[in-house]
Amino acid sequence: MGKVLAINVSKVKGIAKTSVEQVEIVEGWGLKGDAHGGDWDRQVSIFPVECLEKVPPEKKEEVLSGGYTENLTIAGVELSELAVGNFVSIGEAVIKILHLGKDEFKEHGRPYIVSREGRFGRVVQGGLVNMGDTVLTYKFNKEDFLKCCQEGINTMVQVFLNEKMDPNATDMYGATALMLAARNGHADVVRMLLDKGAGLNASSHDGITALMIAAYMGHALTVKMLLAAGSDPDMRSESGLTALSLAREGNHEAVIQILEKKRQENS
Repeated sequence: MGKVLAINVSKVKGIAKTSVEQVEIVEGWGLKGDAHGGDWDRQVSIFPVECLEKVPPEKKEEVLSGGYTENLTIAGVELSELAVGNFVSIGEAVIKILHLGKDEFKEHGRPYIVSREGRFGRVVQGGLVNMGDTVLTYKFNKEDFLKCCQEGINTMVQVFLNEKMDPNATDMYGATALMLAARNGHADVVRMLLDKGAGLNASSHDGITALMIAAYMGHALTVKMLLAAGSDPDMRSESGLTALSLAREGNHEAVIQILEKKRQENS
């Protein structure tokens, strides 16, 4: 886990930027008020201070004495995690890294290292960023997607889905993203997945569905949402369990009432 050390903005290209405490980062554009914003692949520049170790001794003083030329200065993130194609979550914003370095290296001042080791990309989720905000990285793979669904990281789930991640991705046990979200009662994530066509009645290797998991864990709101979307309350697991029997096993009275009412409506 990293953090933001500096936020830097300039209305004019080619000069050192001014550091600010907070900035609005605009989706599809860049930092509000920064000259590098626009509809292109280098809307935001990110520089990890760990890369200063790569500066040759004879250039170190020159680089360190120069003003900031990158938008966001960060620390505490493994450089391998800042690879092209990965997402960087900074405060409320998310940037997709599209370039490592510039096409042409600069030879003087801070641009010497930023042009070689800066990360450049597009804003896929806008929001406010403050000095000291947490910096997290995510790979565009199903493992990170499923983790976000399970942990209820709403912003990243939406980013993954917008980037065409399969809403029916499964883990090694056959549990779908919808099941993982339902298990922990993340209703907002459940809604996002349903809106993208997640399979309501898909089952894991042992025949468990998202509705069964939500019922067993006692998440009444999620149970209502799944039923309203069309989940089948009569499906049984490999061992013969239903959503209602699992709710009874967990002694979740509110869920029991919801499922019994649904059964009456269907009879």
